[in-house]
Amino acid sequence: MPKAAPSLSLNSKWNNTRQPPISIRRRLTLWILAALVTFLVIDTTVIYQNTLQSINVAYDRTLLASARAIGDTIRFEDGKLTSSLPYATLEVFEAVTRGRIVYRVGDFDGKFLTGYPELPPHDGVFPKRTAYAALAAFYEDKFENESVRVAALLQPVYVGPGYRMVTVQVAETLELRRALAQQALISTLDRQVIFLMVLSTLIWWLIARGMRPVSALRRELLERDPDSLAPLTTPAPRELKPIVEALNEVMARLKRVLDNQQRFVRDASHQLRTPLAVLKAQVQNAQRGHVPPQVALDELAISVDRATRIANQMLAIAKVAQLDGMPEPVNETTDLVVLARDLAVECSPLIADKHLDFALDAPDGESLVFRGHEWLIRELFRNLMSNAIRHTPRGGSLGIDIRPIGQTLAMSVWDSGSGLDRERQAKLFEPFSSGDPNTGSGLGLVICRDICTSIGAKLTLVNRDPDEPGQPGLRATVSFMQKPA
Repeated sequence: MPKAAPSLSLNSKWNNTRQPPISIRRRLTLWILAALVTFLVIDTTVIYQNTLQSINVAYDRTLLASARAIGDTIRFEDGKLTSSLPYATLEVFEAVTRGRIVYRVGDFDGKFLTGYPELPPHDGVFPKRTAYAALAAFYEDKFENESVRVAALLQPVYVGPGYRMVTVQVAETLELRRALAQQALISTLDRQVIFLMVLSTLIWWLIARGMRPVSALRRELLERDPDSLAPLTTPAPRELKPIVEALNEVMARLKRVLDNQQRFVRDASHQLRTPLAVLKAQVQNAQRGHVPPQVALDELAISVDRATRIANQMLAIAKVAQLDGMPEPVNETTDLVVLARDLAVECSPLIADKHLDFALDAPDGESLVFRGHEWLIRELFRNLMSNAIRHTPRGGSLGIDIRPIGQTLAMSVWDSGSGLDRERQAKLFEPFSSGDPNTGSGLGLVICRDICTSIGAKLTLVNRDPDEPGQPGLRATVSFMQKPA
């Protein structure tokens, strides 16, 4: 006993640490908010890039003005390039932009002429079209390990008979531009955070409102009678209709199962009570010596056979009921001709015992195959054959006919018995309504009817035509409403 305590403790601990399942509303809210946050992050990044690009366009004009001011000071005198740029000019631009400005002037061959040699030279490639009326290019580069925005300008210089081009570069650090872009980004983020909070509350409320049909369905299931298997009647939106239909289908199946069980118990208690009472009375009579021993044993054998037959038939009914609503097997097929021959061999002892004349009529060389539960079809015709043998007088005749009729297959079991009168036809498929209470339980035709309903076939029982060979009797025909496989 002491060793069991840790096990209980671990189990209790595991149950306490188990996380409850996440609700649909919370899951939907989290996924929607995750999508919104992803969108806002992408949108914020795009806004920041666009804002920085707009700031660059605005401030690039200052760099271009600086480059033009420097270019205007370049002269070609005495075979030399000179530049007389007062640094006060750059100080004015630095005061306007609040950043550090450096420059570089390259000669006709792009070699350093004046300025800051640490500023990397331009690659010499200029766009064909610019936003300004000048041959200028704007790009970002590094100056002393610091990011700078560079404006490169081709400045024409008069050299006597014509003009030649020098390259003027003016670079500015990016502190101001980035500060302005970040300020715009912070302003945008403030609005987006407020928008996200309001939208989150609205989404939570809307999802809760949209989940009301689920709550109504749950409430109906909890408030209904525990024994009720009636279909759900709560109006459901389109998304919940498949669930409601599935629940109704499950409850319908449960109802059929319970009905079959109740019917089986009712029928078993009703039908088995009589043979068991008869058996008890026969045993008591034999014990008291009221009847000779051999007579008592014969009566007991007859009663046991009848009770066994009733039990087997009721078990067959229960097994057929289990297949109600199940789909037909796709790959299971049955050859009717082979089945008829097997049944003839199986019933041959009973046929020989009554000296009956058996006939099998089927198309020669033609295989009549259909799809369906093979054991159901065998049980169906086993019952029909059993009824035919039981109701055929000694020395009579019976047989099986198989023939295709259009898109259906018809298989008949006929006999030369007494046939059916009107009173028996009215109670033909009622349980325990056998015409002969000493030889039948009244369940054989009920089994046949249930099997035909299960496989989608039609059972017809009619008296034989007097013009047919043999004595008048009964013909039981099963028409399979499906194309041959």
